[in-house]
Amino acid sequence: METINSINTIKIRKNLSVAKQVKRYLGFSSLPYTMGKADFYFYFFEKKLRKYGLPEELKYLAVIESAMNPRAKSKVGAMGLWQFMPSTGVQYGLYHADNVSLFYDPIASTDAACRYLLYLYKKFKDWELVLTAYNYGEGRLLKLIKKTGKKTFWQLQEFLPKETKTYVPSFLAVQYIFNFYEYHGIQPMKLKLSPQKMSINKTTQTAHKSTLQEGVKKEVFAFLNPHLIGEQVPSGTIYYSL
Repeated sequence: METINSINTIKIRKNLSVAKQVKRYLGFSSLPYTMGKADFYFYFFEKKLRKYGLPEELKYLAVIESAMNPRAKSKVGAMGLWQFMPSTGVQYGLYHADNVSLFYDPIASTDAACRYLLYLYKKFKDWELVLTAYNYGEGRLLKLIKKTGKKTFWQLQEFLPKETKTYVPSFLAVQYIFNFYEYHGIQPMKLKLSPQKMSINKTTQTAHKSTLQEGVKKEVFAFLNPHLIGEQVPSGTIYYSL
C-alpha cells in the first residue's frame, strides 16, 4: 500500500470508515464480474484521464457510481457509467434522445466526466473534496464549508448525509480492492474482448442497427454500443465495432 500511495495522487487511507467499505464491497457476489468489465473500460478511462492531466485512480469513481454498467440509471435520473444528472450532462455536451444517448456512450461520457472533474478540482483544489462535490453537489458543499469552517472531507464527514459520508471511503475501498484483490481470494472475470481492437466509426446516413453490426455478434455489438437505444441510428452517429 505504501508503494501505491507513493505513486497515486489520491492516497488510500487506513481507517475504520474505509475498512467498513472494503468489507462491504468484498461481500458483493457481482464483484468479479464488475472487475472484468472494468478491465475493459479502464483502457479508455486511462487515456481520457491522461489527456486532461487527471489522476489515473479517478477511474475507480465509475465503479462506485455504476458498478461499470453503462446503462445504469438512478432513482433521481442520473445516467451512465459516471451517473451524470441530466442538467450537468447537458452542460458537458451529453444528450439523451429516442435512438441515441451520449449519457450511455462509454467514451463520450468519460470525456465529459473528465472535464467536469477538472472543473471541480480547479474550484476545490483537493481531490477528496472533488469526490465529495461529485456526489453531494458543488453548491451544497461550498455552503457546508462556509457554515462549518471545515476544509477537508474528514472534518466535514460528520455533517454530511449518510450516502456522502461513505462516498470517499467507498472510493478508497474500491481503489484498495482493485490493487489487492488477490489477498482476499477474489478472481476477476476476464472479457474475451480486447479494447485495443475496438474501432470508432460514424454513420454517413440513417441506418438500421442490424446493418452496422455485420461481422460482429449481436450481443458483442450491443456491449460495445450501449448508447444506441433504438433500432434506427441517425446520420452522423458514432458507433463502435471490432
